[in-house]
Amino acid sequence: MAVSSELLELCDRMPAFPASVQRVIALTSDINSSPKQLVKVIDHDPVLTIKILKVANSAYFGLSRPIVSINHAVVYLGLNTVKHVALAIAAIGSLPRNNEAGFDMDDYLLHSLTSAVLARSLAHKMSVPEAEAANYFVAGLLHDIGQVVFAQFKPKAFQETLNEAKNSGQPLHEIERRILGSDHAELGAVLCEKWSFPEPLVAAIRMHHTPGIRASGNPLRSCLFVGNLLAARISQPVNAPTAFDENILPPWVFRTFGNDFDSIIESMVGLQTDLKQATSLLSVGGGSL
Repeated sequence: MAVSSELLELCDRMPAFPASVQRVIALTSDINSSPKQLVKVIDHDPVLTIKILKVANSAYFGLSRPIVSINHAVVYLGLNTVKHVALAIAAIGSLPRNNEAGFDMDDYLLHSLTSAVLARSLAHKMSVPEAEAANYFVAGLLHDIGQVVFAQFKPKAFQETLNEAKNSGQPLHEIERRILGSDHAELGAVLCEKWSFPEPLVAAIRMHHTPGIRASGNPLRSCLFVGNLLAARISQPVNAPTAFDENILPPWVFRTFGNDFDSIIESMVGLQTDLKQATSLLSVGGGSL
């Protein structure tokens, strides 16, 4: 799909990452860089270090020993996982709390974290290797970031889409396409491409409102699609409340994950604990993620 110049311009207006995070992106995009170089860059940013260690020691990674240094994080979680966690933290941390669109940031963060937990839980159902599961969490965390870009840089038009979604019950992304010319999924994907995320993660964000014809084509996309719907069922988003009919989903959804949404949720052992711990990540390191 061709990317419009307006979408690229909106992405360029996003706040710049701290220098340390920009260096993380550069290092992890260079096949000749070493883990030691990455560790050194992060170690020189105390705030980023604290936040990465807090996330690394959360329940999502289920490690049997505490992670006490960035070097430990790289060893036990892997280079790419540390990169993606750093980028997700930076992306969320750079978001302004206030906007003129009437977009509720607390609601956005809660839905994003809930989707992240669920996407990772669904990955376990698909027997995704633990080393890859962090990508599912990051995809859930960032899947709606395009909404924030619209709220910040197209506030009046985005407020119109939010109001119409609330009043009509139509899906927000469909109204965005009509009023804004594109939707938050496409905008978020373009942004993540700019940040050098892997293609399966970018594709999952771009298509998180489209189920696909089978689960195995891109498991990350499948888990994010279902995780997003389950998150809305568990806690109806204030920004864009929508009702979704399970009966119109393709057969692979329930063939892969469970008989219906309720049974899928009930089968996730420890889900409520995970969700409670996820909300604690809203204050990682003494401030927003």
